[in-house]
Amino acid sequence: MAIVIVRKGTLESIKNLNKILDEIIEGNNIDVDSTELLDVKLSEDSRVFQVKTAYKNLQIYIIDTIEGARIATEPEIVGKEFLNLNFKAAEEAATAMKHLVTLDKPVVFLHILRASPGYMLHKAFSSLGISFSEAFVRVRYEVGSYRDHAQRRVIVPFKKIEDLPKGDVTLIVADTVATGFSLEAALQTVYNELLKKEAWIDELILYGFLSKDGIEKVYETSQKLGIRKFHVFAMQDVTPLAYNKYDMPLYGLDESYWSERREMKSIGAIVDRLTLERMLPEYAPGMDQPGDWSERQDVLFNGHGYEAGNIRGHLEKSLHLLEKLREITKYMPWHCEWIDEIFEKRQRKLRETLNCFSKL
Repeated sequence: MAIVIVRKGTLESIKNLNKILDEIIEGNNIDVDSTELLDVKLSEDSRVFQVKTAYKNLQIYIIDTIEGARIATEPEIVGKEFLNLNFKAAEEAATAMKHLVTLDKPVVFLHILRASPGYMLHKAFSSLGISFSEAFVRVRYEVGSYRDHAQRRVIVPFKKIEDLPKGDVTLIVADTVATGFSLEAALQTVYNELLKKEAWIDELILYGFLSKDGIEKVYETSQKLGIRKFHVFAMQDVTPLAYNKYDMPLYGLDESYWSERREMKSIGAIVDRLTLERMLPEYAPGMDQPGDWSERQDVLFNGHGYEAGNIRGHLEKSLHLLEKLREITKYMPWHCEWIDEIFEKRQRKLRETLNCFSKL
């Protein structure tokens, strides 16, 4: 069955679309019942949803944009195109924040190096004429291991926190949050530095690809630090967290669980049905939505200077994961021909992009 995809992010003429969606939702434990569409004026085809939560002083929103959907579903997007799409998505997020959060206190951007600036939210704030101060923290796991956040200790080898305002501030962080341990270390660091300067974090705003586990961990940290309000703006969906404590899929098989235990386990996000419809025709089930965020960028600031991102490494790792997922996903009851067509397309696109980088 052929799928016709409109570039604006909608689907045309998919036979039995609702039935397909229902099977995928049920088969992957996707939560489409916890979101509510808000009346926030953004650009055409951009939407804001609020997520139900029982946590006090916590507001969770989802920013659904075409650009965010492309970043999440197309791991072959890297370099300048990656940053351009992030900037457009961040403009929508910044506009939503202006509507939903009272930005009446001095704003401090906390950049968690090296990946965080790639979300481009600080650039979007500048484009809207919102002034802010900046703080930089380098957070690193003691033993580096791709796709494994489970058994590592977080350290802070670099910080630059200067020229900050006194009194209550609104702290903004744009980052990928899987377990939340990296952000916890960064928050504790900047909190201690702010105290020395007679400043306090009154409100915390978090933006990026965010897992449910990570949000809960950061919420706990915010409560310990006495932060009065915590606002979460997730790109596209609130993700599940895979067994390896790294992968953050929209839905699909947990490849790391299969590799470790040889058991099939499907996981799914908190996402609105409208967003799921938008992402369905391009997303290969089980793929990590943010990917290796640092390495999708051309140039990275590490606190001391600039270094090149390992784009080729990201593409190779994505292709390897995709091929493993394609092999095991075909055994799932919700698998069908057009899902395999998506795997084939993503495989082809990743190989084409890899070939381009091989010629450089």
